[in-house]
Amino acid sequence: MVRKAIFIPLGIMLGAAAIGLSYPFLTGVPGSEQNVIPRFANQWHVGKGAEMQPMLQYLVKSHGEEFLAELDFLEQTGDEQEIRLIIDDKKTGQHIDQTLKIGKAYVFIGVSNDIEPYVDVLDKTVLSVRDTVAESKYLVVGAEWGTTYIGKFTPKMKLTEYKDTEFEFGKLKTYKISYEVNDIENYFLVAEDVPFPVRAEFHTIDGGLDYSYELVGLNLPR
Repeated sequence: MVRKAIFIPLGIMLGAAAIGLSYPFLTGVPGSEQNVIPRFANQWHVGKGAEMQPMLQYLVKSHGEEFLAELDFLEQTGDEQEIRLIIDDKKTGQHIDQTLKIGKAYVFIGVSNDIEPYVDVLDKTVLSVRDTVAESKYLVVGAEWGTTYIGKFTPKMKLTEYKDTEFEFGKLKTYKISYEVNDIENYFLVAEDVPFPVRAEFHTIDGGLDYSYELVGLNLPR
């Protein structure tokens, strides 16, 4: 009788330990809500995959501006990387093709006067993620991605969705990072090994569209 009384609690303890050890593996998959971020979960940071020299083409809309911006990532030397930037303005028909350098902080270097207005818009749209996501973040639904500051509001950004998303060039598995201000959702999508977000839509405090952009062309060399 004494052995039996000891054996039952020991079995319960072993079972609880097994559940505790396996919990992160059962919940740590993209798309499942969780409170504990597993150590083995993938992460994303600004510039991830840039070393593979991808080609990204965006359709950018901001305050009346609308243009295609193609970013061809070229050779990397130290903390700088060459990027061929091709602009096609949808409204004026202007076409600009220049090779620039981008620094570690993802700020363009040596910008000429004719392409500067478009670089300024890119800084405030596609590249603006560098100002809010300063370090690697977990690609797990429920993970917090930091706090952003909009006037008196300080909403927390959170990864809220993982799914296949349709683009002009095909499907990508994307992760949605979003927050709300005055019940209006602002968001951007990221994909693994794509250096910048692949889609975004942001609004002003009063609800008007501030800017949006979407990846319309992608080439990821392997």
